[in-house]
Amino acid sequence: MVLTTSDSFSDRLEVVRRSGGIFLQKPSLPSIVMDSVTHLLQSDRRKAVKILAVDDDPQVLKLLHALLEPHGIELISLSDPSQFWAVLEETMPDMTILDVTMPDISGVELCQIIRSDPSWNLMPVVFLTAHSDDATLQKLFAVGADDWISKPPTESMLVTRIFNRLERTSRLRLQAETDPLTGVANRRKSSDEIKRLIGLAKRYNQHLCLGILDLDKLKQINERYGKDCGDKVLHKIGVLLYQQFRNEDVVACWGGGEFIVGMYGINKVDCVERLAEILENLRQVEFADEKGCNFHITFSAGIAQYPMDGIDLDALYKAANVVLQQAKSTGRDRVLSGSAGSLPIPSISLIADVVLVSDEAIVPYQILRDLGTRGYHTLWLSDYHAAVEKLCESSLRPKAIILGEAPSELNHLELLKQLKRKKVLQHIRVILLTNNSSEAEQALELGAFDYVVQPWTVSVLLQRLRRALRT
Repeated sequence: MVLTTSDSFSDRLEVVRRSGGIFLQKPSLPSIVMDSVTHLLQSDRRKAVKILAVDDDPQVLKLLHALLEPHGIELISLSDPSQFWAVLEETMPDMTILDVTMPDISGVELCQIIRSDPSWNLMPVVFLTAHSDDATLQKLFAVGADDWISKPPTESMLVTRIFNRLERTSRLRLQAETDPLTGVANRRKSSDEIKRLIGLAKRYNQHLCLGILDLDKLKQINERYGKDCGDKVLHKIGVLLYQQFRNEDVVACWGGGEFIVGMYGINKVDCVERLAEILENLRQVEFADEKGCNFHITFSAGIAQYPMDGIDLDALYKAANVVLQQAKSTGRDRVLSGSAGSLPIPSISLIADVVLVSDEAIVPYQILRDLGTRGYHTLWLSDYHAAVEKLCESSLRPKAIILGEAPSELNHLELLKQLKRKKVLQHIRVILLTNNSSEAEQALELGAFDYVVQPWTVSVLLQRLRRALRT
């Protein structure tokens, strides 16, 4: 992409000769620059072109495979047009190639079906035809054909027309389906995509999670640093989310600092972990206004899972939004999932899901922050001597206890013995953080649920904690 103050024909020609993709004259509106950058990123991100070819002649389909696959094009062949819609929804092709004349259902009728659906009406449709008379071509273009190719097709003509048509359609689709400020999908596009994923999840009995991410205190940022600065924040968040998720995931902006993510094939636990990692990365990103004043931003997120929290987009959104509001009311800067998941939202009567007992100061803060990010309600007890008495209180009924660094005069085993005598271990899972494998084995004999040997990582601790809470 080239940005220049010049607008001469010779400069444009030079850019073309040097394989430039986009020519923009300065000054250009930020939205135009963002659209162009997003277009280039999406073009680069595409691994392969996927085309659905429908023809009742297997020899034609075989020829198309031979011509297109050497160019990195994935061809999906279909000889039965009655299966067209199911295959279209499942494979999500970039283009369709249709035979004009087929038994029972014609290519013309299939094209009309495509053009009548808001989710698919921008997809390029190319016809294969043995007749190139005016009447036939007029009929094809009248129903919405983008191009036509004579039978039998030649390799050069077929490949050139396919890539030219895809490039032009990509521009139109980008404008119609992309939020210009953030560069991710808009509400209309993402709604269609998520509904499609819900259909696949229902058909194949798969998980699907919907997450709502809401930027914390965006209004205050706009008021303090200016609307332009707030827009830059939104754009950067859009780029960050676009880079962090898989191609098959849906990432969208629904306005007002609210982002939507749809993740197929993963459950709430994995979804919470993925969004928590993104939140942790975002905390490290430094933003600056025009005067050079630096600031940071976080988000709150709520997650709902199909089908336990809802069977359609509206129900999933409402469920995720309820959880989002709880994330905001409990301090923001965290990711919560619904009550049916394995990362529970604490009830009012529950003081803590997880109690951390540690005499050390720095490590507990890291653990507490990581747990809080993932929606756990936590409590830190720094006094080992008072921990037993506190844990025996009827008002404090945590689901798990993490035993961290202990003072020299009181080791982990002694505390476990006291908890066992008080019958605390009958209803609470204990995880031991230790650098002594011998101590760990003795802890299990005393009733500890699990242990993590140092040097340990937060990801390993979280895995053990989730297992403890599931049991």
